[in-house]
Amino acid sequence: MTASQEPKVSVVVPVYGVEAYIGQCVRSLFSQTWDNCEFIFVDDGSPDNSISVLEGILAKEFPGQQSCVKIIHKSNSGLPRARMTGLAEAKGDFIIHVDSDDWVEPDYVRNLVEKALDEDADVVYCDFYKEYSGKKPKVCMEGDVDPATGPVAVKCMHNSIIRGYMWNKLERRSLYDLQSMFVPVHGYHEDLVFQTQTLSKARKVVHLKEPLYHYRRRRRGALTSSSLIKTRKESAENMLKLYDALPKDSVPIRACGEDILLRGGWYGACILNFKLLRAHPEAMEKLLEMDYIRGCRVPVSKQRFTKFICRLIRRADKKVS
Repeated sequence: MTASQEPKVSVVVPVYGVEAYIGQCVRSLFSQTWDNCEFIFVDDGSPDNSISVLEGILAKEFPGQQSCVKIIHKSNSGLPRARMTGLAEAKGDFIIHVDSDDWVEPDYVRNLVEKALDEDADVVYCDFYKEYSGKKPKVCMEGDVDPATGPVAVKCMHNSIIRGYMWNKLERRSLYDLQSMFVPVHGYHEDLVFQTQTLSKARKVVHLKEPLYHYRRRRRGALTSSSLIKTRKESAENMLKLYDALPKDSVPIRACGEDILLRGGWYGACILNFKLLRAHPEAMEKLLEMDYIRGCRVPVSKQRFTKFICRLIRRADKKVS
């Protein structure tokens, strides 16, 4: 198969504040053994020299890749919008996402694409390395999807059998409906929101049992109570707004609607954010109606607490009315 016959792969890379790391990322991308790639870098108003480092490496070390690279500059609007900007420019048969502070193996794209072609799969996901500064990397193995369909895969993802990361999944571009898909408001769990909508539509999902991606675990300091509250609040909003946005007869809702609700409800309840839960009355009522579900990511003890908080809110609202 010649380069012109190979399926094109669009690699979407949002860039923000990664001056110290982007060099390793782009060198690994520009050294891919799959020739038919386009690399779309979205500068999300990065305040440092990340883009200058990228441009310097491209000009000096990989001048032959110039025609395959597109750099889009935009004002800062957060990771989800940066991702959508890159997706809107993608022309490939397949899409894959890479975080600009990580790096990949030379055969990352090739092995994923060849697995997709061999298996006639819409999605291929791989294992990965978790990289720690000054420590030996840890190989993280993903679970298997059985049967290998999109609805089963998205259910597995919401229950941590496979991870919700976007960067270890090659997906057909046809799975992305940019005109109708819900775009997460915040960065926390944004990958889960995107993947819920794309993965669920796949005919066939295949696991490539090979670590090809290096996920850099950067120390950002201790997790304070205020940052934990912020994380939970933004995750709850993303999940509950996703539930509200999806048609109730859609594949994602049928496959994992209860999981979306449980996660969003728990995140809102555990930080006692009554205002947030009140903003999603349909979701709150559904949570109250649901039976307890065993064996899912949100354990029954947390489901009980979520229902307790929802009942408190409903009781308080009835007194006011």
